[in-house]
Amino acid sequence: MPAVSAAPHAPPAEVPQYHTHLRAPLTTRVGPDPHVKVHRVEIEKVRAGLPVEINPSVGDGFRVMSWEEWAGRFKTSPEFPECLACGGTNTKEHYFTQTWCRGERAWECESLCLDCLQYSFRGYVDPGFKMPEEAEKERWEALVAEQARLALTEA
Repeated sequence: MPAVSAAPHAPPAEVPQYHTHLRAPLTTRVGPDPHVKVHRVEIEKVRAGLPVEINPSVGDGFRVMSWEEWAGRFKTSPEFPECLACGGTNTKEHYFTQTWCRGERAWECESLCLDCLQYSFRGYVDPGFKMPEEAEKERWEALVAEQARLALTEA
């Protein structure tokens, strides 16, 4: 059996991060109401003093919660800890989503500031970003158009 030699590994390249090397401006919004739809029902219940569902990791059922208790299930964003309204860092990120497709990215995040109770939304989309289905649709439409053009020139 021949000896197996381990090939030398190249040093790891910089791992792409969603929030670095941005090629377009961030979209930001600040206000007393969340921009994203997720958690809106729970947020309205906490504001009104109505019971909300307990975090399943600590129990079950419903309970009236303070902002601090309800937001305790979320963490502060290490990339964007500051509130866009007051500049404080007592924030909890209740929403984050990112999509990478063909080297392009789109992401959104929103945090609640527990000091001023304002929501800070940040969003970003690379200039050439397309969802996979959009890119495939364009590819097939171009193929069909090319086939139609060839059929007309041959006729």
